[in-house]
Amino acid sequence: MNVLKSYYAYLGIAAGIVIKLAMLGSTALAGNWMLELVAYAVISAGALSQQQASPWFRRASITADVLIGFTVVCGPAVLPPYWGNILEYASLVPLILLGCMLLLAAADQMRAAGRQVVLEWVLVAVWSTGYILWLVMAFDWLEEPVVAQGIRIASMLLPLAHVALLVDMFRAQQQYIRMEVDKS
Repeated sequence: MNVLKSYYAYLGIAAGIVIKLAMLGSTALAGNWMLELVAYAVISAGALSQQQASPWFRRASITADVLIGFTVVCGPAVLPPYWGNILEYASLVPLILLGCMLLLAAADQMRAAGRQVVLEWVLVAVWSTGYILWLVMAFDWLEEPVVAQGIRIASMLLPLAHVALLVDMFRAQQQYIRMEVDKS
């Protein structure tokens, strides 16, 4: 039963990441705050279900709940557009933390299975760099060519980071299920 529960927990996390990836890649889905709410809710539920595997999953679940709050507050009916933009940039900080915590949870799984965790640390750097670039580009004091280059780099890093996080979640799922089966 525990193996089945963890299978669906990782599947929920992966589904939330796929929804976020679809929102990054599609202009039609980019502003859909309800879809973003569903993505964070599914990630939160999956991470909460998997909290016995690593404390990083519990932290990721709390961070996803904070992102749900930001998404609701930034929704079209709550705040005027100028306040929504400020809070959208502020919500990038918990989003950076969410990806890093999920990657650290995967690193815990790999470490428990006796595997190296260098890949997870590289992915933490890629994930963080992509979102930090978006934060830096929000300021008006940068020159136009610098902003254009930063946006171009961030636009390449973010989908790459989401796909890498998705693949790493499946790797962690495989290791966790293998360890649970070996215990039985």
